[in-house]
Amino acid sequence: MNLLANGIDVDTIVPENELEEEIIADVKAGRTKEVVTRCPPEPSGYWHIAHAKAWTIDFETAIKFGGRTYLRMDDTNPLKEEGEFADSYMHDLAWLGYTPAALIYASEAYFDDIYKIAEQMIMDGNAYVCELSAEEVSQTRGTLTEPGKESPYRNRSVEENLRLFRAMRDGKFEDGKATLRAKIDMAHPNMNMRDPVMYRVLRAKHYKLGNKWCIYPMYDFAHPMQDALEGVTYSLCSMEFHEHRPLYEWFVEHGWKKPFAPKQREFSRLTIENVLIGKRYMKQLVNSGYVNGWDDPRFPTLVGVRRRGYTAKAIKDFVKSVGWGTSLEVTVPYSALEYYVREDLNRIATRAMVVLDPLKVVITNYEGSEEIEMDNNPNDENAGKHKGRFSNTIYIEQEDFSTNPPPKYNRLVEGGIVRLKGAYIIKCNKVVYGKNGEIDHLECEYIPGTKSGSDNSGIKCKGTIHFVSADNCFEITIREFKNLIKDEYKNPAKALSEGVPVEEILTENSLVERKALAENFLKSAKNEDKFQFMRKGYYCVDKDSTPDNLIFNSTISLKDSFKPTKTN
Repeated sequence: MNLLANGIDVDTIVPENELEEEIIADVKAGRTKEVVTRCPPEPSGYWHIAHAKAWTIDFETAIKFGGRTYLRMDDTNPLKEEGEFADSYMHDLAWLGYTPAALIYASEAYFDDIYKIAEQMIMDGNAYVCELSAEEVSQTRGTLTEPGKESPYRNRSVEENLRLFRAMRDGKFEDGKATLRAKIDMAHPNMNMRDPVMYRVLRAKHYKLGNKWCIYPMYDFAHPMQDALEGVTYSLCSMEFHEHRPLYEWFVEHGWKKPFAPKQREFSRLTIENVLIGKRYMKQLVNSGYVNGWDDPRFPTLVGVRRRGYTAKAIKDFVKSVGWGTSLEVTVPYSALEYYVREDLNRIATRAMVVLDPLKVVITNYEGSEEIEMDNNPNDENAGKHKGRFSNTIYIEQEDFSTNPPPKYNRLVEGGIVRLKGAYIIKCNKVVYGKNGEIDHLECEYIPGTKSGSDNSGIKCKGTIHFVSADNCFEITIREFKNLIKDEYKNPAKALSEGVPVEEILTENSLVERKALAENFLKSAKNEDKFQFMRKGYYCVDKDSTPDNLIFNSTISLKDSFKPTKTN
């Protein structure tokens, strides 16, 4: 048996990607006893859908092997970070259904230790203080085909470097006047290995530590040191960090220097067509007022799609379908995500009858009203039922009646019949026009003995439509959305980077509000409750709702032609 510390025999685990194959091999070789991953966001913006791939891989990998995942705020850049963003990550993880083993702020937990490691690397001759400017460093780095030039400060003594580094820490250098660099190889074919910067002088108030530090570790140095200090065994990141892996391993070898060593492994970055993903560009849209905050339902942030009505299960099923991937980037159509949203909502959403474009119908041979019973969800036998009503005045959709029906039109026409969902078959006898020449209402008759569930009339009726009764409906607000990005911009971030104005890529009138009539039972709906408005689509209660004005966000249509295929 090949057991992990928690007693799991890895011989019983079926690997689904190359990482899991490596973990099993490590356990069998005696290298790994526990799978520990970390979720290391920089708190500089809200998480978006593509982030969900990374976090799902982090947590699901640990869960599969009975390990644990830490949530680590990688807050090493005070110029970008805010507590608002850090706070949002805990809420997002809880919504996704993941509980980290601990919440760790790198600034509080590791800055002192990372500084000590840097001093030790100076004493070992593996780091030096450089007084070249950022521009001068860039000029000496060389190219992919030409080696770089060594800094004139590269061969200072250990004592001098240690004195200068402490002077940096004590605020005796101005911003940009000195850095601590790793002493590796200025001729290395990997540009990341050409004496990278480990620390910089930066006087900026940190959202957690205030002005405690005036030097900050760079990501490439802090990342592996934090992983090592945390006990991470597999440091998982997207493929753009693959070229940084040799540097990660060099810092682990020369900075950590202990038998335990975390491994960095990379998966394909996820992009979605017609979706603007990238915190810099997203922040621009928020700050410029193109969207109504980070949780705008048109936005690809997790708080945005959650507000629109997407489910956590749908998000996770979607990113799992994309797979691990070994290419730099996997691009999928937005309909791939919508497929999983639709699948989950079909399973859980309560059915309701809502008329978006009402047409009044008077049932001339019926008096009063009566109760009807509707299934809350035909796909869930435990979902129960709710009470509706049928009366002599009802409302149907304008599109469910036609004076000039197209071929194969199975809804209501003058002289024709149609079944009302959960109620009776009705026949249209007369179209009543108003003074403006438009239809004011229809006069119809109901056919006794045709009530749904007890119809023994033998009457064949091709069409069934939904309706609301005048004595059992109230007005709601519906927010309908178009894709925020125009269809022709499959890669909007690239377009912006090439100088296309942001106004050019945005869809006009991507948010429209309208009124509708809904069954009265929806009056008790709460924020984020999800419904299928029969024959229309899926909708979710918005947080802007008030007791006098329930607002429903249009989540997604009922059908689409997309069929999923797993990407590896």
